[in-house]
Amino acid sequence: MQTTLAVSAVFIRPVSSLSPCIESLISRTYSRSSLSRRYHHSTELYTSYARFARFHQTRLFGSNPNSSNAKPGHIILSDDRNDSSTIPINLSALHKTIEVTRDIIGYPTYDVSLSLVDNEYMKEINLATRGMDSTTDVLSFCFQEKFIKPGTLGEVEFDLSDYYNLGDMLIDVEYVKNRCDEDRKLHASEEGHNNDKDNDGLMEEGEVVSEHSVQSSDDPQEEEKDDDDDYEYEYMEVEVDEYDDRGVAPAMQYIYNPEIRIHMLIVHGMLHLVGYDHITDDDYELMVVREDEVLAELRRRLGEDFGIGRALPL
Repeated sequence: MQTTLAVSAVFIRPVSSLSPCIESLISRTYSRSSLSRRYHHSTELYTSYARFARFHQTRLFGSNPNSSNAKPGHIILSDDRNDSSTIPINLSALHKTIEVTRDIIGYPTYDVSLSLVDNEYMKEINLATRGMDSTTDVLSFCFQEKFIKPGTLGEVEFDLSDYYNLGDMLIDVEYVKNRCDEDRKLHASEEGHNNDKDNDGLMEEGEVVSEHSVQSSDDPQEEEKDDDDDYEYEYMEVEVDEYDDRGVAPAMQYIYNPEIRIHMLIVHGMLHLVGYDHITDDDYELMVVREDEVLAELRRRLGEDFGIGRALPL
């Protein structure tokens, strides 16, 4: 999985007819002088995503978790692909995974949004916000600016309902599907290669190269020694690359169903929204441990398929 960044920015809600998750994303391209390099992308970004425009009155309003009348925050979920029929996604199951993940990470009263997109749009957003002219699987745009530590948000700037917002996520369904296909082919090729090695009698990494009998002399008396003395053991040190199987990325490797991978990517994306990252080794350690914890709890609550088989369509 390619590295993704949680982009923190001041939230300015524009007056527009765009879907909430897209309009909040667009607003962040204007928000800080430190992001001035993004300004020249703003017109193109708005024009591109104007194609997602739809007229409605929905707005995001979370609530203070310490309030006496606290209630679950809104989850804004939209499938904004040009053609969603090519890779059908059960939005009801996806909504439930977001809801449960938000509860597990401790912010059930905060709003959050997810937009499913395709390669063209993800590439455009990735270029506009990160300067990378390529697509990726998930991007997280964090609303909050204050973090006590990864996973623990600070107090919101103003005790107003629309400040209780985790942020926005984009997931490129087309990219995820392509990676599933690539991984399937890669693993099939590796399996075939390993079978060939086994058939050829070649060694596996880290194993003893040979254990062969060597006569130590022509003296018949020597042949009466214990069997253990009749063998010399020849070892060869074979370097084995350290493999870290923790976190969402390795957990997805042998999952070839793009819809299940998307549920797993929600865990990665939402942890970015609450301050986790993987830029430094220390950041990475914290994030992969938490990813495994959240994935395990999600599967306990929803099942191995994250409820895809049970959920009713929205």
